[in-house]
Amino acid sequence: MSTKTLKSPDTELLSALVKNQSLQIKEISVEGFERVLHIVDKKAGLNAIIAIHNTQLGPALGGTRIYPYASFEDALTDACRLAEGMTYKSSVSEVGFGGGKSVIIADPKKDKTPELLRAFGAAVDLLGGSYICAEDAGSTAADMHIVRQSTKYVVGLAHSKSSGDPSPFTTWGVLRGIQSVAKRLYGSDSLEGKRIAIQGLGSVGGRLAELLFWQGAQLILSDIDTAKTEALAARYNAKAVPPSEILGVECDILAPCAMGAVINDTTLPKLRCKAIAGAANNQLLSNIHADRLKAMGILYAPDFVINAGGLLNVAAELDDDGYSPTGPRYKIHHLYDTLLAIYDIAERNGESTHKAALSLAEYRLKYSIGKRTFPPVFHHNPE
Repeated sequence: MSTKTLKSPDTELLSALVKNQSLQIKEISVEGFERVLHIVDKKAGLNAIIAIHNTQLGPALGGTRIYPYASFEDALTDACRLAEGMTYKSSVSEVGFGGGKSVIIADPKKDKTPELLRAFGAAVDLLGGSYICAEDAGSTAADMHIVRQSTKYVVGLAHSKSSGDPSPFTTWGVLRGIQSVAKRLYGSDSLEGKRIAIQGLGSVGGRLAELLFWQGAQLILSDIDTAKTEALAARYNAKAVPPSEILGVECDILAPCAMGAVINDTTLPKLRCKAIAGAANNQLLSNIHADRLKAMGILYAPDFVINAGGLLNVAAELDDDGYSPTGPRYKIHHLYDTLLAIYDIAERNGESTHKAALSLAEYRLKYSIGKRTFPPVFHHNPE
């Protein structure tokens, strides 16, 4: 990967760069990506990456993850993997957006400040709408409200004309995905008595535990926050296990809802589940691990399909008529049908469900199916 100072024929962009002397932006050349930017504002304590993978179907839309990465290389790898995943998620969902993601290298509990968030927003604004940000792990709807002070290119705000916290919509989509797995495995989408293990009890995983409890599932829960694990286990009559054990517990369905790359050469031999269906992005370390899951007889609900609920919700915010939760609710509910179709395609072709989903996404990209025909409308005015 090579780096270079950001260049653009857009004179307005260059003027903005001159006015903001504390913001330093360098472009990183990454094969297969339209643009990857390293953004630093030492005064504000900002060290961030914006990765734009593909805008064939529309502007890149993706969340802003705030995480204390061990190295810049780790942050770059995560940003690029997440951005590529957003391309496929947007393509399958037909929302008329492309794939992008941003990461801020910081501890969200200690380093996140209004100055940092505003500086990040200023960098997003310089891209002129080619990338639209939203909340992700380590950031909140309230944080996006602060980012909004520097740019209009942000969604998922705590605002009357915005879609707000996307996690309830993501959670419902994951529940529907888990039901699709049950239907495929057992002939019924009832979750009564099914043993479901949840790794990660954040904004999605915690809500998922509640929904699954009311569906009659027997829960096994784990999170790095042991106090939260114990509290939710007591609330939902679940078994609590440490993070080091959750991937190896015997269960019907494993639901990864934390960080990515949890399915890899080390964890595969430990798996004692019949299916994997969770909210985490990039659950597979590489595509080959999907083939290995297939060989092991473990059904996999492709992550960029099952966890598309949040994207479908925030994308609706930019419709010409403004945001309504009814449209995304309908689309998210039918992720169940999309996943069942992917399982069927995979079986007919003798391939992994992950490959079947990728082929569907790439077909839509190739033929511009779902391409945006009108620009996104930002209905909320600057604060």
